[in-house]
Amino acid sequence: MSGRRVRRSGGKPSEGGRSRAPLIVLVILLLAALVAVGFWFWARSGTDETADPEATDQTAETGEADDAAGTEESKLPEIEETSSLTLSSVYTSSILNPDCGDEYAEEIASLEATNHSDSYLVSATLTATMSDGTEVHFEVSDLPAGATAEIFDTENQTLDSGVTCTSLVCTSEKYIEEDVLLSDTIEVTASGSDAVITNIGEDDLTGLTVVYHCDMAGQYFGGTSYTTTIDSLAAGESYTLSDSALMGEVAVVRIDQ
Repeated sequence: MSGRRVRRSGGKPSEGGRSRAPLIVLVILLLAALVAVGFWFWARSGTDETADPEATDQTAETGEADDAAGTEESKLPEIEETSSLTLSSVYTSSILNPDCGDEYAEEIASLEATNHSDSYLVSATLTATMSDGTEVHFEVSDLPAGATAEIFDTENQTLDSGVTCTSLVCTSEKYIEEDVLLSDTIEVTASGSDAVITNIGEDDLTGLTVVYHCDMAGQYFGGTSYTTTIDSLAAGESYTLSDSALMGEVAVVRIDQ
């Protein structure tokens, strides 16, 4: 009888024991997976709550810097000389260039120039160097404080596509601060292509030079200014300046005597 007991102990397991073993293993694996997922959520939550705000800000700043670096080439460089002009880059095509004798131009460079000083800009000249080595020259004259003009290449050079501006130098600049419109004795009323100039003083005026720009939607078209002369203007008398050749409106900016 003892031999039979040894044989049973070492024999095959019962069918019930064999079916329960895989189930137990599956349960253990499932519990382990749940524990792992729970630990992952706990670790992530802890990381979010303890994130360094300063590090986050630095990351955001770095991202902004990267974005700026990506558009660096499309921006105009700072003027290399002290200047009261604010400039931005513009490209245009197929125009009669007012800064080159109204000659036809295609794909030429232009600058949007704003006088952000408190003085009247008599004249300024600028030179831009492009990425292919081309030098472009600009001139602007008679720009009142706060006024903006779109100025064009004075030589009508056609630019290759894709070139950018790498250097911008203001080579000369002149300002004056006096009352350039003689507002104590003269009144100017502009309407479209006409400007009425009236002597509101008590004395007759002689030898007047009227300086004006072409105004298109509040911005001067071209850096070039235009002039007309008035030989005499009696007290109370008016003179009408009319320039139908302008593409925009007459903007009187200065009157010299």
